[in-house]
Amino acid sequence: MDTLIEQVVPKAKNAGYGVKIALIVLIAIAIPAIFIIIAKITGIAYLAVIGMFLLLFTAYGAWYFITSLKVEYEYSFLSSTLRIDKIIAKRRRRAIVKVDVRKFDDFFPYSDKEMNNHKFNKVYRASTKEFSEENYVAAYHDEAKGKCAILFTPNDKLLAEMKPYFNNDLRKKLFVNKQL
Repeated sequence: MDTLIEQVVPKAKNAGYGVKIALIVLIAIAIPAIFIIIAKITGIAYLAVIGMFLLLFTAYGAWYFITSLKVEYEYSFLSSTLRIDKIIAKRRRRAIVKVDVRKFDDFFPYSDKEMNNHKFNKVYRASTKEFSEENYVAAYHDEAKGKCAILFTPNDKLLAEMKPYFNNDLRKKLFVNKQL
């Protein structure tokens, strides 16, 4: 019987998060303010009215863009297939990757040294923090994209469900040699 394992992982806020919020708020205030200042200087009253309407629209836009900065990743594992979706502000969902775990060529805990030893054509990043020791890397070959890697942060339950589906060579490497 197939079991469905789902895990939702929020993306951690980095230093750029606060800068993005500050820029969005600054732009949302500056655009209507420019119209109001021009109206005051030129004496054209309808520019002030346009500025007030722009204040409403930019306030909504600022709220929309600020909430869009909240990103989560959902890992779904069902019958040897790992699917990773990116959820933006709980409004939009975008599939990042869907791969059969049996196709994994390599699977290892993330480290800078180990990542530098491999050359990947495409790296799918779906982890809480990009350079964290909690992350794992799953490498596989895709016919269209070449050698690919998935950087993600699975919990112990998801790892336990994935392990029986690894191919024999990978199982020998990980469990016989005690790498995982």
